[in-house]
Amino acid sequence: MYLLKLSLRPWRLAPMSQFFSAIAVSLLLFLMGFLFWMQRSLSPVLIRLQGEQVVTAYLNPSINTKDEAKVVDSIRLLLGAQSGMEIKFVGSRQFISTLKTQYPELGRELEGLGSETHQIVPRYVTLSGILPSSTLEKVKTVAGIESVESTKDRYRQVVGAFSALRWMSRILMGGICLALLTGLIHLSRLNAYLHEDALKLLQHLGASQKVLIFPGAASGFSVGLLGGLLALLAWMTVGIGLTQHVRSLSSLLKGMPSAPSNLALILLIGGAMAGQGSLEVS
Repeated sequence: MYLLKLSLRPWRLAPMSQFFSAIAVSLLLFLMGFLFWMQRSLSPVLIRLQGEQVVTAYLNPSINTKDEAKVVDSIRLLLGAQSGMEIKFVGSRQFISTLKTQYPELGRELEGLGSETHQIVPRYVTLSGILPSSTLEKVKTVAGIESVESTKDRYRQVVGAFSALRWMSRILMGGICLALLTGLIHLSRLNAYLHEDALKLLQHLGASQKVLIFPGAASGFSVGLLGGLLALLAWMTVGIGLTQHVRSLSSLLKGMPSAPSNLALILLIGGAMAGQGSLEVS
């Protein structure tokens, strides 16, 4: 009981230092939790942006209309069944029909070409979805395909920005860890000064090393636990809504998974461990 009262001495002699330290711990833990969620949640978005593309394969003008279906079937057999891939064929008539909605005169002129329509009007197959990087080269080998183009690199700048954001999040998390430990180490030294006279008396009475360590460890643990508890409450009340707001900013960010339900508990445990570990580091 005496050791427990001794561990609470910093709360009696310097309550504001302990309380504001706990608030600082909670803010740093909250920021770390948000950054952790962001850098983890951007991974599926990056995978989607790097893999999602539209491959357009233009048919050779010499291909007869009867052989169009054979070309499409050849592409299906070559690529196999891939989840999320959509294959669509656009013939001359469908192309002209779409064109007439915006340029009716041009569409009528193309319709008047008669048998020469398929020689002038493009016919193509589109493949959309998350496709392997080798899709473009494979489609080029299909008989009856004249040229192939892809939109693979259209999100290159976005991918670069998100990748940089992930690395910045990791760097900031490392800086927050250092700031958190530095603050708690200085607090543990302050608490050790407040315990100095009582610890000298216990040492004089022959107390073991574990007994001498307990008051400082308990003081640091209490500050870290309170900070973790405040971080848990902040994440439950503000953090979850903040992550949902970030996901609603863009259609791309909707691919970010929701914050895990156990993240708030991890913040609580992290605060307690940081408070306990600061004494060992100091």
